[in-house]
This record gives sequence, C-alpha cells and structure tokens, in this order.
Amino acid sequence: MKKASGPSLRKEKRPLKRCPTCHGRGVVKPMFFELPCDHCESSGVVCKETGEGLPAPELILQLRLRLNEKEQELAGLRRQLADERAKDNSRGYGAGGSRYHGD
Repeated sequence: MKKASGPSLRKEKRPLKRCPTCHGRGVVKPMFFELPCDHCESSGVVCKETGEGLPAPELILQLRLRLNEKEQELAGLRRQLADERAKDNSRGYGAGGSRYHGD
C-alpha cells in the first residue's frame, strides 16, 4: 500500500555532483590564498538536478546515507574475501601449496 499524503517515511538519496566552481575541493583560490566556496557552502558537492548547494542539515544527511551504503558494500566484500580464503585453506596447505611438517 502506497502512502497517500505527507512527507515520506524514509529519506531518499539525492543525486549529487562535484561543485563546478571549486571542482569538489570546497575552497577557491582567487589570487593568493584559499577562500571557502560560496556556491557549495564549502562542501564540494551540489545537487545534480538544480546545481545549487545543499543546506547543512540536508548535506549531512546525504553524506551519511552514502557513507552507510559504502560501509555495507565494504562489509560484504570483506565477507566474500574471508569466504574465499577459508575455501582455499581448507585442505591444510600452507604458502605455495606446501604442507607444514613442523621441523
């Protein structure tokens, strides 16, 4: 059943892109020293659809959603690597396929 009205119950990931003014660095260097980028509020990212900087609370939420996604991806890759290592070492062979004799 789809919700009829009101705000969504879950926050969705918005498409982001690098800031065209500071090229994703968060700072600009007009002449001699670096200044915070006014276009992206020093975050280095802007909304992909509108090209405008995000307000701080929304930016924090969007970056947290991306961080959680990458942490889950990393945990999955670590599990996959551990499974492959367990499968390879199940025969009791050591480095180079040799057996350990203890001497």
